[in-house]
Amino acid sequence: MKSITPQVGFVLVGGGAKGAYQAGALKYIAEETTIEPHIIAGTSIGALNGAVLAANLTFDQGVRRLNELWDRLGDELILRPNTSTVLKTLSNAAQTTVPTFEKWSLDLLVQLQLLPKHTAIFDPEPIERLLREAVNLTNLRQGKELWVTVFPSLKIPGIDYDLLMSLVDLIRARIGTKAQWLCAQNFQDDETLYNLLLASAAIPLAFPQREINGQFYVDGALGDNIPLGALAAQGCTHAIIIHLDNGETWNRHDFSEQTVIEIRPEQPINRLETPILGSVSSLLDFSNDRIAELKARGYEDAKRCLESIIPIFRTVQSQRQSFDSLVHSTSQLLNDQHLF
Repeated sequence: MKSITPQVGFVLVGGGAKGAYQAGALKYIAEETTIEPHIIAGTSIGALNGAVLAANLTFDQGVRRLNELWDRLGDELILRPNTSTVLKTLSNAAQTTVPTFEKWSLDLLVQLQLLPKHTAIFDPEPIERLLREAVNLTNLRQGKELWVTVFPSLKIPGIDYDLLMSLVDLIRARIGTKAQWLCAQNFQDDETLYNLLLASAAIPLAFPQREINGQFYVDGALGDNIPLGALAAQGCTHAIIIHLDNGETWNRHDFSEQTVIEIRPEQPINRLETPILGSVSSLLDFSNDRIAELKARGYEDAKRCLESIIPIFRTVQSQRQSFDSLVHSTSQLLNDQHLF
């Protein structure tokens, strides 16, 4: 059911390690404004950031927890090369000379659980562990409404999710296959909910596909990196989008009933100027210095974008509080009438 009260939503887009920028922007919002989200939509790293926010009792607590987590990420080996992928690559190279031994040895390692059954470049264990530590699912289910963007991936039995299959998904996205918005609070099984969050950030080839209720998913950014539509579909009236790129666009005509404010980097956010290499390196740079830089830039850009329009959101908040008070008073009045 669509809300008829003024409702503020946050849209947290995807961008890998650049997600630290969102932590800084949110810190400004929590410290210097009265703005709080009633609903959150996120893609990829934005979905993970959103989960941390939604799983805390107050917005201030969520923002503080998120910034602490990003500080910790700089000291963690998040992107650990997946040994199985390396060994498979080496064994495939040797297959032409000793194919029987290659198959036997690889199968044995898998059976002994020394080799995971996926071909992702990075070991998913570090990010899985941090997610489980950072997001309490009981609190998440009771927290702010969170919509997670995922892309339905092809899974052919007997075929690994390799370069060819990832290209097929990319083509499917380009020709119109839609990403899906799934509400985190609708999932009661813990493993399924964790898989939902991890699926949204499963960059093809970098991290493995995730299975949710029989369907495999990968990074939602393939189909929708700015999930404003998820909020609009729920009747959200006001939205703040926190971008992780300078040039990302969305169609304003699709959201004529929403008041939308954008926070985006004032200066180029990728570390290198080269189009592809610069983007990839920025996605994967979780160094302490880079995280600190992005958080500081997010804070300053949020200040630049919001300082002059904070009164608008104060008005929205006042309207919502007045509406809630009216509903409460009406309810009390009806209950009192029932006593006579």
